[in-house]
Amino acid sequence: MDKILKIKFLIIAIYFTTTILFFYEMHFLKNSVILHDYDNISFMFAVLSLGVLISATIYNLAFYFYIKNRQYLYYALAQFAIIMTHISYEAISISPFIEIYNFKNYLLFDVSQVFILIFSALFLQDFFNTYLDNKFNQLVKIILYISALDLFFALILGHTIITKFVPTFIWVGLILTEAHRHIKNRDIPFYLVSIGWYIVILVVILTNTGILSAKEFDFPFGHIAFAIESMFLSFALSYKFKLIEDEKRVQQSLLLQQSRLASMGEMISIIAHQWRQPLNFLSYSFMHIKNNCRNDEEAILTIKEANEQLQYMSQTIENFRNFYNPSKNKNSFSIESACSNILKIVTPTLTPIGIKIELIAKKDFDFFANSNEFEQVILNLVNNAKDAFIERKIKNPIINITINKNIITVCDNAGGIVKEHQSKIFEPYFSTKDNSDGIGLYIAKTIIETEIKGKLSLENREDGSCFKIEL
Repeated sequence: MDKILKIKFLIIAIYFTTTILFFYEMHFLKNSVILHDYDNISFMFAVLSLGVLISATIYNLAFYFYIKNRQYLYYALAQFAIIMTHISYEAISISPFIEIYNFKNYLLFDVSQVFILIFSALFLQDFFNTYLDNKFNQLVKIILYISALDLFFALILGHTIITKFVPTFIWVGLILTEAHRHIKNRDIPFYLVSIGWYIVILVVILTNTGILSAKEFDFPFGHIAFAIESMFLSFALSYKFKLIEDEKRVQQSLLLQQSRLASMGEMISIIAHQWRQPLNFLSYSFMHIKNNCRNDEEAILTIKEANEQLQYMSQTIENFRNFYNPSKNKNSFSIESACSNILKIVTPTLTPIGIKIELIAKKDFDFFANSNEFEQVILNLVNNAKDAFIERKIKNPIINITINKNIITVCDNAGGIVKEHQSKIFEPYFSTKDNSDGIGLYIAKTIIETEIKGKLSLENREDGSCFKIEL
């Protein structure tokens, strides 16, 4: 537990002590219950809000049984506890619910709030741990111990102690503030969950301070706040499920790509093995011919050039075999050498169609990572530029790969990327090209930012685009 979290717990302890010492009686519903008389509109909104909560509970339970994700179970149980809190409070203090339910159970009201805390904490723990593994486990464990102690008090005393004087929304707010303090890579589901709970916290505070509880205007603000929170959290979970499914599809694409690379590597290894013997035979033949034409300088020069071509063929097949090696081993490698390897592979395909490619190493450096994955990224960026040149029929096409210490740029003069597409090019399955799966740039960004821990970004220029890799 860090210093800031300790200070937060200290503030809660001071708040708990103060409320017990100076506001003891007013926290017991039996002694401080205020009767509310809802008109038809207020009653209708209260019933509709309960309907939303019930629907959310059933919806998320169904999701849990379908995909076995505990987040949906915890959320459904938290919603059920909220429903029980509303029902017990309505039965005690709100007409016409008092006449409809015809029971009063103060213990149910107390205990249901404890279960709101328990299952909300478990839900938020699972949800926020998808951003930071196990970061919130200790905090939630403390809150669960406190809740268990409060349930013990309820069994012994007939009412809770801790959550009665330190309400559930304070503990939930503690988890939310810690999430905002630690989590940097926030997405839409993160904000939806946060907004949903902050709406509830705000309404509860305004209600408890009397701002939303004017005697002449009884309205179910709490019901509506929890219904809105329920919708926000349901949207968040649905969106999170979509992101998880997208991630699975991307992982499947990555596995498929690795499988293809492995298959190509095996095929090239077979070809290399088949080529070795003929190449060696030709090399020995040239040596024999050279020994028998010592005085023929033109023949010797021709044999030398032929040997160079044999070496080039041998090295080319070796380059391809190394590139398509699916090994995940990391090693320290020269960025310039890795880019040079790619040039050896792509130059024969670029030169016949008039595309020029240049490597400018202003300041080379060594980097520890998987060199094969880095080379795949460079190849992907070069191939994207090649496709743009062909599609747009650019005159004097050129690709510049520049290395300047920890920054590598791959720039082209293919006309750039239109403004409305710039924010989407790294998204999975987005492509402006026909017959493309739209996964290339997403995989490149995933490799650089997830595997290599660098950064890949786009700089659009007047004459073309420039992809910048920061390591």
